[in-house]
Amino acid sequence: MHARTSPEHAGPPPLPPPKHLADNVLEELWFSDDDPARSHEQASQSLAFEMARLRGLKPFPVVAERVMTLVRDPAVRIDEVRRVLETDPALAARTMTVANSALFSVGKPCRSVDQAIIRLGTKTVHDLMATVAVLGMFSDVRGQGITIRDHCVGVAAIGRALVRREGWYSGGQVFLAGLMHDVGKLLLMQTEDISYERIPVPYAGVGRVQLYEREKLGYDHAVLGGHAITAWKIPEPIAKVVAWHHQPGRAYQVGGDLGLMVAIIRLADRLDHLIASGTESLPDIKALEEDSAAATYLDLAPQRLIDGFEEFTQARRDALSAFA
Repeated sequence: MHARTSPEHAGPPPLPPPKHLADNVLEELWFSDDDPARSHEQASQSLAFEMARLRGLKPFPVVAERVMTLVRDPAVRIDEVRRVLETDPALAARTMTVANSALFSVGKPCRSVDQAIIRLGTKTVHDLMATVAVLGMFSDVRGQGITIRDHCVGVAAIGRALVRREGWYSGGQVFLAGLMHDVGKLLLMQTEDISYERIPVPYAGVGRVQLYEREKLGYDHAVLGGHAITAWKIPEPIAKVVAWHHQPGRAYQVGGDLGLMVAIIRLADRLDHLIASGTESLPDIKALEEDSAAATYLDLAPQRLIDGFEEFTQARRDALSAFA
């Protein structure tokens, strides 16, 4: 498969990033498209201002960040992690609930935080902390916010199921990347700069809303999400996957895990929209060819997606049950 090594079906070469960005805006996460509405420098200053605002509105939970830092140390002891996690009883209880959910459960239920950590493993605990923390930050969303949050959970679950089904072992961070891929939309809803319930008709289709965001703000939810993830100290390549998921050509050009995960997220995004729309039977192949570049990059025939459609639907259902 091309995505496991260097891709042969890469997109066009990426354009160079803008030359003059605000100091606290990372050039490597910036979108490559020219913005006719404003200069790159104006857009970057706007993004820098937005990030400063969001840090005040949505600080990342301290205990979750401490647990994530601990489990990145291969020599960490389970009791150290447990002691820190139990300083936030709500977070500890949520961890237990998710560990015993159909999404992660194997065998007998976990009866202690120690058992949950051992069962999940430190890498999964890291991703779980990030997931629970981020979803907790947006537990107050309503209306379209709930739809976006559920879509993030669905893409994460479908992406994880797709990785397991196809044996893409280098795609282990797909769940977290999927969960985070539209977090920029949830952040923009907090600032009330964009109303996703009133998107103009020309921009209302799947995969077009980012064009409206760029026209209105100078940047889109993907690049905003990538910068937020960096601020939350979530390790690479998650920030780039999120920042570039609407610029697949850049990711495919880089290849490796980045190209792989962007392609998977784009396919999982398409599948989640189909499932959420209430598709009762297996979708027509044409419905899965909206992002043919991702499938081509992965050497994945649309029929493979149809064959796994029921599995993807169940994975989505289990994830929503675990994190709702």
